[in-house]
Amino acid sequence: MKKKTVKPVTAAIDTGENPKCKTVKLSTSEVILLDAIPPISRRLLQKLLSMVVLCLLLTSCEKAIDPEYSGGGNVKLSFIPTTHDVTTRGTVSIGDYFSRLAVQLFDTDGNKVFDKVKTQTRDDDDFGTLNVGLTAGTYTVVAVGHSSPVTPTIKSPEMVQFTAKDGVKNSDTFCYCGTVTIDADHTAHELRMNRMTAMVMFEFTDETMPTNYVALRAEYSGGSANFNPTTSEGCTKSTQSELRAKATPYFFTFPYLSDTGSLKMTLTALDADENTLLMRTLTDIPVTRNRITKCTGKLFGDGDFTIIQTGFGITVNTDWAGEDYYYF
Repeated sequence: MKKKTVKPVTAAIDTGENPKCKTVKLSTSEVILLDAIPPISRRLLQKLLSMVVLCLLLTSCEKAIDPEYSGGGNVKLSFIPTTHDVTTRGTVSIGDYFSRLAVQLFDTDGNKVFDKVKTQTRDDDDFGTLNVGLTAGTYTVVAVGHSSPVTPTIKSPEMVQFTAKDGVKNSDTFCYCGTVTIDADHTAHELRMNRMTAMVMFEFTDETMPTNYVALRAEYSGGSANFNPTTSEGCTKSTQSELRAKATPYFFTFPYLSDTGSLKMTLTALDADENTLLMRTLTDIPVTRNRITKCTGKLFGDGDFTIIQTGFGITVNTDWAGEDYYYF
């Protein structure tokens, strides 16, 4: 058989990258090998060769990551309440205001960094401090402090959602939302959280109440059960329903698309079997983020409401800014 003579050739591999990175020179023996095998296997070998070359090109062109930031636990995020009063600075703990912490990070493209929200509870030794491994770059941190029985869903820096469990959905809620830069000089960050909620608290003046009255359910509209961490405002118009023991008749909401708003609230007094003892509807209850609205009057009696707004000024971000009074 006449020996076939071939010369070394250069094979172009279409990788979509820089043209300088997409050619590979084949030796004479490699060309003879390709020419000597059956057509189907030859095509397969060409594909395999293309894949090998592509992998080499991607590896050589990939941006190197500083190994200091590719491992675990290299970045420390500490969540603390903001204080402007020197008498309380350093003495306020987040565990005094909420029992659970949920944290999610987003990269510059808006993608979640963690597959699942990082969570902590007040019983954890490192409650309020998160050690994570991050590559160098800029991230948006969303941290939610709450006492709800279910971990909130942090969908984005513009949406945090809560789910009800055992009649409880919303609690006093704090949040940090902002960007942090991670590099060799910035591996520890103190992130200060602020209150997102408005509270409605009841003080009943009934001289006597039914002995079988044990709980109070409130169904209310005008606020939001979810909030936008970026704007600190409620982001969904919600009808909320919360159940409280009679000793703790207070309820929370996120004012809808504003720092202020008003609620329509139906109160239902319940016995131990959740039978209705009384229902009463109140309207135009004012609410303001980081403020308490106190509603005073008789639950089992009649009477109109009078609103008195008072109390402004903040010394510590964990302190309520003031109280608004609502009499009936």
